[in-house]
Amino acid sequence: MKRLITCSDGTWDKPGDKGQNGQPLDSNVCLLFNAIKSIADDGTPQLKVYDTGVGTGYSWRDKLLGGITGLGIDKKIKDIYTFLVMTYEPGDEIYLFGFSRGAYTARSLAGLIRNTGILKPDFIHLVDKAYDLYRDRNEYTAPDSDLMRAFRQNYSYEDITRIKFIGVWDTVGALGIPLPAWKLYNRERYKFHDVTLSSTVDYAYQALAVDERRKPFNASIWQASSNAVDGKQTLEMEQRWFAGVHCNVGGGYEDRGLSNETLKWLTDNAKLRGLELEDVKLEPYTPNHLGVKRNSFTLPFWFTGRIWRNIEHPEDGPQIIDDSVFKRLAADPSYRPKNLKKYFPKP
Repeated sequence: MKRLITCSDGTWDKPGDKGQNGQPLDSNVCLLFNAIKSIADDGTPQLKVYDTGVGTGYSWRDKLLGGITGLGIDKKIKDIYTFLVMTYEPGDEIYLFGFSRGAYTARSLAGLIRNTGILKPDFIHLVDKAYDLYRDRNEYTAPDSDLMRAFRQNYSYEDITRIKFIGVWDTVGALGIPLPAWKLYNRERYKFHDVTLSSTVDYAYQALAVDERRKPFNASIWQASSNAVDGKQTLEMEQRWFAGVHCNVGGGYEDRGLSNETLKWLTDNAKLRGLELEDVKLEPYTPNHLGVKRNSFTLPFWFTGRIWRNIEHPEDGPQIIDDSVFKRLAADPSYRPKNLKKYFPKP
């Protein structure tokens, strides 16, 4: 048995970026990836792969369109899936991590595995076909359809491949061109990216940003699947709200106080579920609930709309507000986000 860990970074995120003061701008995904042990203390191999975020190419087209619309996410999902095809064997444990649209990569990958299984290496040439079947959502290509059962039986290792852990930072809900005229195109192009958490996932955790205002970056909240797969349901799903905007939660700013809160929360849960990390590499990142809260509503997002995220809607699955948010509300009179109004301290 071995552990296979995929780490998909956020929009415009890649290792080595530095801020104006020369400090690293590494995201939480990047820090987690660097802290994963190659071999666990008991000798279990932990194979890991890292993928940069959309919008990190060298051309202006990739930087602009990838960053704003999510262009290129299809290729990234297939690249990570190919890594699993090349390395997976029955009995291996799979851990999927992501931030922003990288979180969409991780979540879509889980759906792809539910639909097509993990191909045997001899059938690696069918990766594109498997992905097309996943995207073509209809009754004939649903996971329990005769077509997909036969596909898994003929080309994949097993009918049901369980995923041990998904950990994501602030999955954004928008893919496609963020203008009203393109709404129908976006729906057709990206309808296969659903928000239901498959019951083939054992443990799932998501950190969410209270203060993100950009409409194209609205959060994508998990909904639990009502269907048990192979007689099993997800053992634990937790979605937790933290103070800050998108990159305050997922990392990418020089001032890391708020993003360290979510880094510790998610890595602690990953360790609890079997992933082994080099703690010494995470020790410098001290959580600070009073860390700097940035403003992400800047150009070009002025033209795409502004919202307050809805918090604690029961139809969107179980959600928790982290204690660090209440500590900030109590300690900082200027911190009064409208979506937390009912939690404001009494005068």
